[in-house]
Amino acid sequence: MVIRMSESNQVKKIYVVSNTHWDREFRFSFEKTRYKLLKMLDTVIDILDHDPNYHSFTLDGHTLLVADYLEMRPQKIEKVKKYVREGRLVIGPYFTLAEEFSIQSEALVRNLLFGRKLMNSFGAPEGKVAYTPSSWGQTGQYPQILSDFGLEYMMFYRGISHDEAPAEYVWEAPDGSSVLASRFALYCRYNWFYQVHRAVTRHKVFDKTYKFGEYDEAMYRRADIERDEGIGYDLKSPVATYDRSELKKAVEDMLKEEEGHFTTPIFLAMNGHDISSAYPLESQIIKDAQEIFKGKYEIIHTDLEHFWHDAEEYLDRDKMVHLVGERRSYLKKGKWTYLMPSTISARSNMKQIDCAAYNNLVYSAEPMSFLAKTLNCKLDHNIYMEKAWNNLLSNHTHDANGGGAVDAVCKDMRYRARKVNDISDIIVEDSTAAITANFSFDKDDNNTLRLTAFNMLPFERNIISDVELMIPAEFNDIALEEGTIQIIETKEDSTFVDSIWEVPTIMDVKRVKAIIEIPDVPAMGYKSVKILNETSKTDKRRRIIDPVIENEYLIMKVNSNGTVNVTDKVSGKKYSQLNYFTSEGEIGNAWNHRSPKKNMVFNTLDFPAEINIDFSGELCGKISVKSNFFLPKDCEKEQNFEMIAVPISVSYELRKGERGIRIETVIDNTVKDHWLRANFGTGIETDYSYSDSHFDIVKRDIKVPNSKGWVEKAYGMQPLRTFAAVCDKKNGFAVMPKGLYEYEVLEDGKNTLALTLIRACRIKLQVSEEKLTELPDDEIQLPGKHRYEYMIKFFDSDELYELPNFAARYFAKTPVIVSGKGKGSLPLRYSAFSLDNNKIHISAVKRSEDNTGTVIRMFNPTDSVQKVNLLLNFKYDKIYRCRCDETIIEEINTGFEIPHKKIYSLLIK
Repeated sequence: MVIRMSESNQVKKIYVVSNTHWDREFRFSFEKTRYKLLKMLDTVIDILDHDPNYHSFTLDGHTLLVADYLEMRPQKIEKVKKYVREGRLVIGPYFTLAEEFSIQSEALVRNLLFGRKLMNSFGAPEGKVAYTPSSWGQTGQYPQILSDFGLEYMMFYRGISHDEAPAEYVWEAPDGSSVLASRFALYCRYNWFYQVHRAVTRHKVFDKTYKFGEYDEAMYRRADIERDEGIGYDLKSPVATYDRSELKKAVEDMLKEEEGHFTTPIFLAMNGHDISSAYPLESQIIKDAQEIFKGKYEIIHTDLEHFWHDAEEYLDRDKMVHLVGERRSYLKKGKWTYLMPSTISARSNMKQIDCAAYNNLVYSAEPMSFLAKTLNCKLDHNIYMEKAWNNLLSNHTHDANGGGAVDAVCKDMRYRARKVNDISDIIVEDSTAAITANFSFDKDDNNTLRLTAFNMLPFERNIISDVELMIPAEFNDIALEEGTIQIIETKEDSTFVDSIWEVPTIMDVKRVKAIIEIPDVPAMGYKSVKILNETSKTDKRRRIIDPVIENEYLIMKVNSNGTVNVTDKVSGKKYSQLNYFTSEGEIGNAWNHRSPKKNMVFNTLDFPAEINIDFSGELCGKISVKSNFFLPKDCEKEQNFEMIAVPISVSYELRKGERGIRIETVIDNTVKDHWLRANFGTGIETDYSYSDSHFDIVKRDIKVPNSKGWVEKAYGMQPLRTFAAVCDKKNGFAVMPKGLYEYEVLEDGKNTLALTLIRACRIKLQVSEEKLTELPDDEIQLPGKHRYEYMIKFFDSDELYELPNFAARYFAKTPVIVSGKGKGSLPLRYSAFSLDNNKIHISAVKRSEDNTGTVIRMFNPTDSVQKVNLLLNFKYDKIYRCRCDETIIEEINTGFEIPHKKIYSLLIK
């Protein structure tokens, strides 16, 4: 494992790293937590001011908390910059500490880009350590992303069991990129804090009792108003104590307890805790320890960069344990460092909100702004784009986006997400307006009305979209110059017409709800057609009696219980009773699912449904069902069998040209403490499932490991980003949910794919292991109506690696604009660029950070090299391959190869 094997088990040096883990918003709202942040950083800066022996304080790996601090303490900015430059206040590399499996791919890269930008603004030295005490599991491509940012070391402790590797090991991404990694020791980032610091300052190690009157400290708690259960006493003048007589034993006990984990003579001693501050007597404690152990141990107050610099001298990568891919191991051996994987299903409504905001920004605003730029539209969206990403990333603090924070935090998150959506709308509307207003004009027709569909994906496609058209009242009827319109509803109405030169005026209109198809819309571009004042000859409405809809790929029949039977015409395979619902008891919390001892599982297979045929036509058919699902009222320790009706409404939509069914489910959640899932009996025989992860597709065992005797129980639930799938050598079945991140393939003989919609639980905080606090916040129970959108997709097995692009067709919005006569010379059909390989997925089209070009990021999820041709239809100077941090690697041509599992970024100047 190490070069100097004789020294590997003999500690020679103890490196003490003072730190904090700062939850930006968790037990308390952001502003209430920030007030604690002010006190913490005021204390840290005061110590740095007056104690030259205090080496440094590590601020938890993220930088946003420094900006939060300086917003309220602007007078401290020069002092903060000074200590950051000197390496005494250690920040970064992240912007926020995200829960990785609850956010999308590009958010991981932007997190590091924004973190670096903020670090640079403070003059922080370039570091090589990525330290994160957050995220319940680590995504598999992280070593590749970190390497692209020049980060060589990664430190985390959730998702790796102690039997898998010693403290130091090599962590590889699927493409072969690697970092040196550490899981810390037995007590991870708390070892010195608990076993030494607490022993010499409070005569306690793991004992967390507080004895009234033991210390001369001012206790404080408001008693005049009703308080949440989580609010206790606060010590307004805590006493900093220290007993040197305890020090020798405390250090020796710590070394004995942690023996055998580290593989070098350097022992990493982490002195910090959640929401902890620097300690005024810390330098003295370390100085005394140096004197006590002089000649036996060298004790150094330092930081993580220095630890790795010195520890690497003893490490031989070839002889170290190598772990590859995502780290989501349940804890088989060890303490404290549980995976706690159920955050992916906690507060699913908040994850839907985040996913929608992300999609609006990445699949609409950024590429649309780029498209307008290639057409020389004089628009500047940089400040708005920066603000949108700042708000989105600010929502990605792990306890918040993981679902474990209090209700007050979620209210702030909704506000930030709304700002992201508003800004995305502004950019899309600004860009599409600039383009459509400058279309080449028809000299013979001043009353031209156009319909323009925008395609933000890198391949040509027919766009079918729901639209609401406001047609001038003088139009008798409408048709499209090219394409199809399926009218759902028409009514007389009026609408405002706004102008900066005029008061809002009013125009009489026909409000037309319809489904339109515009064929052959170019890749990363648009196509515009005239709206004709004549009767449509292509609207082939048809009346259906039986609840059956068919297109060129599928036959869908709605059953009396609200499920669907599907025949896949391509493969001939038949599926029955798809999309039934199950619910069972839930007595866990945001981090962990837990079933009651006497758990009962209910399903909707025997519940009758009311079926309604909404409409059917050439482009689309839709059938909706309604039913009541009777479930236990609540469940704490056991299920309460007072049964309550939970209304469920489902609509099934089958569109022309789609080998999939769009499903919208609305649940009026009237009960508590339950886990509700949508289920799809695939009947596909396989031992594996597949889902997309960040910049990858991951293959997972369906069989749940036998975890008897393990520290942590293993479950079969797994994370997804945009799809989860099963396939055999011929047939494939996938579910593609918008913002739902937990699935399981059940070992029930049918390989039923179960998608979590609701996991209604309680806020049970266990900030200290000895006390479990349940808060009265009830939004985590997801009361009221919730809407879920997902597609069930049928595919051939050789199309597995095309699923990210299939999902993008479903996820990405297709702006459809009604506009009048153009006043410029832009073409009515345009493509900025296209890609010729459907297995390659583009994750971002964005302006470069230095604002000198455009970055197109893509990835190859397959196990083989993929050839790619990029057809660019706009003027450019040069194309470079770059890293995720946008530093240039090499100049390339428009034809290139992408290695297996590679994230491939292009910088187009």
